[in-house]
Amino acid sequence: MVQILKKVYKKIRSSFRRIRKRSKIYLRDVRNKLKYGLSAPLYNERIWVDPRKIESMIEREEVKRVSGLHRSEASGVVVDWNKVEDIKPISGEFRIQYCYGHWKDGKSWEELGVIEHMSNTKKYGDWPQKKIKARFEMLDQAFEETKRDGRLKTREEMDPSNFRESEGILVHIGSGGEVIFGGNGFHRLAIAKVLELEKIPACVGLVAQDSMKYLDKYRKP
Repeated sequence: MVQILKKVYKKIRSSFRRIRKRSKIYLRDVRNKLKYGLSAPLYNERIWVDPRKIESMIEREEVKRVSGLHRSEASGVVVDWNKVEDIKPISGEFRIQYCYGHWKDGKSWEELGVIEHMSNTKKYGDWPQKKIKARFEMLDQAFEETKRDGRLKTREEMDPSNFRESEGILVHIGSGGEVIFGGNGFHRLAIAKVLELEKIPACVGLVAQDSMKYLDKYRKP
């Protein structure tokens, strides 16, 4: 009986936390709309972008400097784009390079040194190599599924309980309406780029104050 009551209590507590978090999100959305108009972005809002046009990225340290928030919390935050200084090309990123080497050039993960690198750098903590290999086998499955379907699934399709496009490929909108990678969803973005998909779902990140006129375009699937 005690165990049952504990489980019920945990579920109730979890529900209240979720409700509290959602309430804060909706309040934030309303403030955005009041301050910047009806075109203002929503927190974790889903947008649709052309991955072939994503050639640069903003790392989490720069997001933190500009917005004061961790990149996972900086979704839908409107900023003065003149404050953004550090934008890097994604072509030099190791994760992009090894994804192209594997899925485009046909080299194995081992041949590219990926498994050893992840193990040595503790990218996944103390995972044994067997578990790391299983992780990359899952990525291969995701690649083949996306290739078969001809599209990337939304986060809601992956998990119906997911809130909007939370944990999706993070994409910032620059002052000219350009799309810039936010660092979350490297492998999914690489899959989309290798397969040359025309449009993919993404989670909106920072938005330049003078680029909200472009948002309606990105809201269309």
